[in-house]
Amino acid sequence: MSDRMEKFIRQVYRKWKTGKSAGSAEHPDEEALACFVEGRIKEKAELEAIELHISVCERCADIVAAHVKLDFSTEEVEVPAALLEKAKSVLNSGAGIPVLEVFLRLKGRLLELINTTGDVLVGQELVPAAILRSRSIKDFKGEVRVLKDFGDMRAEVKIENKDKELLNLRITVKEKGTNKEIRDLRITLIKGGRELESYHTDSGNVDFENIRPGEYRVEISDIENQLASIILDVKK
Repeated sequence: MSDRMEKFIRQVYRKWKTGKSAGSAEHPDEEALACFVEGRIKEKAELEAIELHISVCERCADIVAAHVKLDFSTEEVEVPAALLEKAKSVLNSGAGIPVLEVFLRLKGRLLELINTTGDVLVGQELVPAAILRSRSIKDFKGEVRVLKDFGDMRAEVKIENKDKELLNLRITVKEKGTNKEIRDLRITLIKGGRELESYHTDSGNVDFENIRPGEYRVEISDIENQLASIILDVKK
């Protein structure tokens, strides 16, 4: 692990150590997190509440970590050795199967994009999630398309709001450079550790129809290896 990453762990620990309460169980909204990242929160109590929440909430920490510029000039504190080793092992384990995450909410006929680690197709424009938030774009009329590159492979996830209660999910996998669909793939839909559907595709895409809100994982594999994992969390 680099010295820079170790300093990051120490800085997060220092912020947590100086917290005064367990923080609210409510997640800060997108606007509050954006203001936190940009340093626009002036009230000390609100600032400390968000800092403490981030220290215990993986979801909000991921959002902030994707955009914040860390200041490594602050004074360091002594971090327990066990905590430092645990953090190192978690960070090093990130070299495994790459993951695309998509978090949505059903809002009648609309789909609200809560968060994603991919880029979103808006019309003909491919827009990073951070820019969507800065433009206050989160509601989509009938469908959301999210894309992410996994090396030379590009996966597209299309979620269609079918009838307020059911969704259609299409997974398309193409070569990043040529945009040609990749064949001979196994694409599997999993919920709660149980395989729901699995298809071998020669066309590069698979449709999963009539999916209800919930937490799902989609695994993309070739003959020998798992290539990518997609986490889909749809709330009502």
